[in-house]
Amino acid sequence: MRVVYIISKIITLPGAYIKACWEHLFCRVLGVPVESAELLRYDETLGHVEQEFAQTKLKSFLVCWLPGLANKILGAIMFTGSALGLLYLGVGPKNAETGEASYIFYVYVLLFYLGVSLLCNIFPLIENALHMWEMLYSGEGVHIAWKIVLFIPAVIIVAGAYIERYALSLLFYIALIAVSLFV
Repeated sequence: MRVVYIISKIITLPGAYIKACWEHLFCRVLGVPVESAELLRYDETLGHVEQEFAQTKLKSFLVCWLPGLANKILGAIMFTGSALGLLYLGVGPKNAETGEASYIFYVYVLLFYLGVSLLCNIFPLIENALHMWEMLYSGEGVHIAWKIVLFIPAVIIVAGAYIERYALSLLFYIALIAVSLFV
């Protein structure tokens, strides 16, 4: 499965690279030591920075959540805007009225690819997600109210880390694009 993961990350390389940049930024802001600042390593950490585990519960959650949130916001804007132009408005490579080339079509296609690329890279490494889960839900020190509030986001982060690990997020977006083209 490692090869499938690396291939999916190479296909979505802009999103993987930007996600690694976000991770590096938020690790620095939160004071989590980064072991290697190399952002493009073609192994199981492609699209992530190699970092030490966060020492506090809040930092552990934020390191897992904030980079994905930043990618999700940018990706949703690009994906939605370009999908509306391509699929709903029907912008094509040629203007339907004049027959001239429509350059905005290529901008929409590029934004569509970048949006999908960003949205396929929103979850942390499995090790970081499991460390966050262990910090929040094992032992004492977290008030029950916080455990309840953070339960759904924590489950989504852990499940998403596994989904991204096995390249299912890329397959989901490919299926979504295929369905939207035929509906």
